[in-house]
Amino acid sequence: MKLNELLQEAAEEFSKAGRILNIEEKELLAVGDLHGDDEILERILKWWDGRLLFLGDYVDRGEHGLEVLQRVLELFLEGRAYVLRGNHESPLMNEDGGFLDELCFIKRVPNCAEIYNEIQRLYAEMPLAAVVNRSIFAVHGGIPLKEPEMKPASLADIRAISGGLAIPEDPIAYQLLWNDPCDCDSFRPSPRGFGIWLFGRRPTEAFLRREGLRLVLRGHLYVESGYAVHPAVLTIFSSRAGPYERVKPKVAHLARSSIAIRDALTGDELKEIAPASSP
Repeated sequence: MKLNELLQEAAEEFSKAGRILNIEEKELLAVGDLHGDDEILERILKWWDGRLLFLGDYVDRGEHGLEVLQRVLELFLEGRAYVLRGNHESPLMNEDGGFLDELCFIKRVPNCAEIYNEIQRLYAEMPLAAVVNRSIFAVHGGIPLKEPEMKPASLADIRAISGGLAIPEDPIAYQLLWNDPCDCDSFRPSPRGFGIWLFGRRPTEAFLRREGLRLVLRGHLYVESGYAVHPAVLTIFSSRAGPYERVKPKVAHLARSSIAIRDALTGDELKEIAPASSP
């Protein structure tokens, strides 16, 4: 399939899915940020032949963003993968983070401007979050703050997001891609910039309790060990590309009754994190 056809078909399928995916799987492998690391992706596919959940950030930083994005979209269209949007699936990041240069100046992709515009249209249709087995809230960034109430946004708020998702402009959508957990009690402004928040223990507990969920599973945060645990929040990082060469990349194996951290290179199970069943 030609690249432009792949992008158009995937965008059309994404547009049918809504803002939140509802996923029911006996087993699922969650993959964190890849950032153009095609080697890690192919290593994962050598030892895992089940379904995957990608948590976003396919491009920028590493040298093979186009190859990673293409492979992820192929897996999606084959029915082997669920795909979420990350903060690097945005022109805000691609024009500064390396992906636009990769397309147009390094790889000199034919009809580069047209392909780049198709990619931006694809981003705008990508799902923003997923609920896995009625137990796990999967997202790239984290729990969004709803203003002026200063309370966690709800799943209903996320499902109601409409239009203007190129950057994305919607504040809840933007936070889903950019927010981070913190060792704090409430919401705090993030050092990442205006409109981005750190979410602490109380908003995490309030969000999960209200929605009947147990855990937030997310990417977004560079973690040298490949994973990090905050109260009821698990962060996965799966790339060694570009500036991340010291990372020990991890993935999360989600089953009905358990969540296990695995080595992204070998598939070896390293640690069980938390039960994944509904409360």
